[in-house]
Amino acid sequence: VLLREVQALTLHRGQYTTSRRTAAVPQLQCTGGTAGCSRVPEVVQCYNKGWDGYDVQWQCKADLENIYRFGQIEVSCEGYDYPDDPYILRGSCSLLFRLELTEEGERKVKNSGSFGSGYYQSRKDSSDSGAGAIVIIVLLVLAFGVYKLFLSNQQPQQSFGDSDGFTRPSWQSQQAPPPPGFKSSFT
Repeated sequence: VLLREVQALTLHRGQYTTSRRTAAVPQLQCTGGTAGCSRVPEVVQCYNKGWDGYDVQWQCKADLENIYRFGQIEVSCEGYDYPDDPYILRGSCSLLFRLELTEEGERKVKNSGSFGSGYYQSRKDSSDSGAGAIVIIVLLVLAFGVYKLFLSNQQPQQSFGDSDGFTRPSWQSQQAPPPPGFKSSFT
């Protein structure tokens, strides 16, 4: 079959391609995306939207919830006699795709924190977890600094008698202002 003449492809989850020269592969292959791969549709139909001089331009549709959409897609088919043969083996096409969240899906994730048990978190780079650890360490250092600065110096400093024989709090002997609400008549 000449690839340019194929008007539509119907691909099914769990079914494999027909193969002649290479190994069979799944007809639908999710490669990640912001929504992960937990919601791979049962059936996807891809329509031939034209030829760009090099390859067929495909538009793929599936019965997806409003929070999902296809991202990058790539239809690949086995050439009948050689890899770039314009004639393909019937039934040999597969779809590689990314599953992305729509704006509505992103809002739901932000509002609820997750999709629940069915939500698949795509793999995170080790730099993401490293950045989280750095943030926690910085927050702990700041908390320790605040503790040392404000809370660990609560012991009042005693000064020994002044020239008039009275013991005064250390803030009075250093000429610092009294704490708020303190009346000097109560010394």
